[in-house]
Amino acid sequence: MLNLAVVQYRPAFGKVEENLSKVMEILKYIKEGSIVALPEMWQCGFDYENLDKHAEKTEDVLEEIKRLSFERDLTLVGTYPLKLEGKIYNSAILVEKGKIVGVRHKIKLFPLYEEPKHFTPGVENTVFESYKAKLGILICFELRFPELSQSLRDADILIVPSMWGEKRKEHLKVLSRVRAIENQSFLMLSNAWGRVGEEEYAGHSAIYSPWGEVLAFSEKGDSILQVGVEREQVQRVRELIPLRF
Repeated sequence: MLNLAVVQYRPAFGKVEENLSKVMEILKYIKEGSIVALPEMWQCGFDYENLDKHAEKTEDVLEEIKRLSFERDLTLVGTYPLKLEGKIYNSAILVEKGKIVGVRHKIKLFPLYEEPKHFTPGVENTVFESYKAKLGILICFELRFPELSQSLRDADILIVPSMWGEKRKEHLKVLSRVRAIENQSFLMLSNAWGRVGEEEYAGHSAIYSPWGEVLAFSEKGDSILQVGVEREQVQRVRELIPLRF
């Protein structure tokens, strides 16, 4: 049995310490041993004016996340501003057993939020081998690119950290469910909600099954979605409707 947990919350714009404290408190209510999805850029939001300063704090934020991961056997995925060789990336970081075991930079940067002006795009789209399951990551806007999700078809679970806007919430609901169905995998969507900075975010976080069933859903508000699933369901669906020739 796999325990899946999705965190939906409203980050405080540009307030790293406040967001870290809030998320660490939320994570106390998640079952030990869970795979956990956190929102995109959850530590600060898209506070571009202070992005470099926030990136400098990412290492300290991750130390706290790693500590809790070790103490409670949590496998956590969220995205962070990560500075490498003078460039800043919007990076999904996979933490497990108190260690960073995977990093995947956002490839498709969202022009409406001016991401290409502030982040360097990534290149690699990797399926990560957690000891719990095979994990693929899509970051927010990347849900719109089927070629990215199709390159993750070996994953048991797609994890989608997001800060998806309210005006496009129907797209979010459709695309996330479709990606679960076409990849025949579980999908964990963690989105921000409410006003953060100048943007209004949609919420609508969810957990979908490989059959496309809605296993858990939260429209708005700070929420924790938790479900227990059988990893074997992925294989059963793939055998029932074979798409891999």
